[in-house]
Amino acid sequence: MMSRLTAILTAKRVQTLFWGAVFLLVAGAIQWQIPFPMDGDTAFHAAVGRLIREHGILYSFPWTTFSWLADNYADMDLFFHLLFVPFIGLGWVTASQIVGTLCGAAILLTIYLILQREGVAYPWLWALILLASSHLFIYRFALVRPHLVSITLALIVLWAATSGQLRYLAIASVLYPLFYVAWHLPVILVAIAECANLLSGRRIGWKPALTAVAGITAGIAVHPHTVNLVRLFRIQIFEVLFRTAWGAKEGFDLGLEFFPETVDGWLNGLLLCVFMTIAALALAWKARRERVLPLAFALTTLAFAVLTAKSGRFLEYFVPFSVVSLALTAHAVRWRFLPQTLLVAASVYTLGLNHRFIRSFADSPDCMPESVVTFLQEKIPPGSQVFTPDWSSTGGLMLALPDRRFIVAQDPTFFYIKDPALYRLWYKIAHEAPPDSVDQVRHSFSSRYVISFYPNKIIPQEWSPFLERFSSDPRVKTYIIDDMSVLFDLGPLENTAAKKIGGNKN
Repeated sequence: MMSRLTAILTAKRVQTLFWGAVFLLVAGAIQWQIPFPMDGDTAFHAAVGRLIREHGILYSFPWTTFSWLADNYADMDLFFHLLFVPFIGLGWVTASQIVGTLCGAAILLTIYLILQREGVAYPWLWALILLASSHLFIYRFALVRPHLVSITLALIVLWAATSGQLRYLAIASVLYPLFYVAWHLPVILVAIAECANLLSGRRIGWKPALTAVAGITAGIAVHPHTVNLVRLFRIQIFEVLFRTAWGAKEGFDLGLEFFPETVDGWLNGLLLCVFMTIAALALAWKARRERVLPLAFALTTLAFAVLTAKSGRFLEYFVPFSVVSLALTAHAVRWRFLPQTLLVAASVYTLGLNHRFIRSFADSPDCMPESVVTFLQEKIPPGSQVFTPDWSSTGGLMLALPDRRFIVAQDPTFFYIKDPALYRLWYKIAHEAPPDSVDQVRHSFSSRYVISFYPNKIIPQEWSPFLERFSSDPRVKTYIIDDMSVLFDLGPLENTAAKKIGGNKN
């Protein structure tokens, strides 16, 4: 009997190792078909990883002069940045691909292990269904950002909280503040799990909530930026998400992912997940007296669906939770080949409607080719303050121009909080380009060099005033580096400190 049990356990370990290797290959195949990261955030995370390798744990961030983080630094994605450290010597693109492969495979393996633990047939197949179910999720899956780790931790937290696995719940809760800014998520997931218990006729327990809170507290306590991390959390949740993104605050460009998902996105990218959610909710509700875990996952999926309707970035949780929710209820469907059929249907749906979008990953352009890097390094000496009209290109510039300083990174809200008046001036220069823009950049921002990364041949209308203002000023030298890069040299600066524009400092 004991030998048979040992054989079963050994077989499961071998299966886990095998499918872990498969998931690494799958995630790696996605990453390696992308020649250059498709977003600016990946470059920023790689840049921070390189800074940590060179300087150790950072306690200030002087590379973004006008950001609140310059003097109140908290690395809200610390452990994610540490993943880059051993690989950054291979080049930041390769390092990003390796980190993306590891984090992507972790999501797939976590789904496999949860479903295997719950006795779901073909758990590996459900993990692959995730990648076939939505082209929008594939895009988010391909971005090398800390949300990849958050998806893994969220799955573990909900499963552990509902199943009474407090040890795993504690570990995941401790890791959340070390990996991701939304470290309150375990508490929300535990609350949903207890709601599922209540709806299933079970008693609400206090141990999961206490474990999650204790774990989060411990994670914050061991973080090297404890106080600033708490302050940063308040800014990210209340200022960035609630007031700026969801409050549609004017004067901020936070990116399209904060906007509600479009009707086209729901029809062409999320419709299958909607069907899976509805089916999982119905089946989980019917069987709630026997098993509470499917209901907990179904309710969580519903919550993320609502959030996705408000902000498209939450689809990165909605899609995987919809797949796991249906998998946990699949035993109630008297259809032997349900997962196989679903995989085929998902592949036809996703590839049939969006194959051009997925194929475009392989055409991702290099926005910072070596020729551009060499030119910029020759023209802009170390220590220079560089002005940019946006914030998303800062990560790439930090990699190309080490030991230079820039305006702001990650989010413009951090600039606004440090100096609202100066932020409004920066935004006005970037979008309206008043007649004194060149002088304001020189004196108020102490910048001689201005860089803009926008197509030279097809200039978006909102940036035309800025580019025209600087290129038409006779005092300014304009360098058209390529179709994506423009450098303005405003000439030597006077030896005077930058003018202080009023505003409250926090």
